[in-house]
Amino acid sequence: MKTISPAAFHLQKNLHTVDNKNENLSAESSEHKKLEKACKDFEAILLNQMMSAMRESIPEGGLFEKSFGEEIYQSMLDEEMTRQMAHGKGMGLGKLLYQQLSDAIKAPRGGDFQK
Repeated sequence: MKTISPAAFHLQKNLHTVDNKNENLSAESSEHKKLEKACKDFEAILLNQMMSAMRESIPEGGLFEKSFGEEIYQSMLDEEMTRQMAHGKGMGLGKLLYQQLSDAIKAPRGGDFQK
């Protein structure tokens, strides 16, 4: 049977502590990434609603009537454009939401969050 020296035991304990801290940082980082994506997706939804309202304000007319397929294509195009806008630079709403909500991730679990 091997005997473990106190120094080796102390080193092993410190390594275990570092591993736990890395896991906590990784989990917190994962939560921040999820929050950032959710904030950008929310901004995309708002931009899409705004784009739809702007399209409805344009009077219909012209040489051809809009077909059902064209309306579906237009809504899909608007949805993708607004998603690309929000996940790019965006209007800044997603960034502001992330800044406000990221404080909740840093709050201790089990305790009341007060600012």
